[in-house]
Amino acid sequence: MLGYANHLGWFAEQLGFSGQPLGNYPQAFTYLGLISAALVLNRQLENGKHQ
Repeated sequence: MLGYANHLGWFAEQLGFSGQPLGNYPQAFTYLGLISAALVLNRQLENGKHQ
């Protein structure tokens, strides 16, 4: 997913079939999903350390 960010780290509203960015910048929903996924992964890794 991080590979779809532009040189500023921004994500476009949509991606074309070949991965080209389409639409407006930046998209908050993309960042929300990325941050949520990172938090879930971190929580899972932390839980694994305590078992």
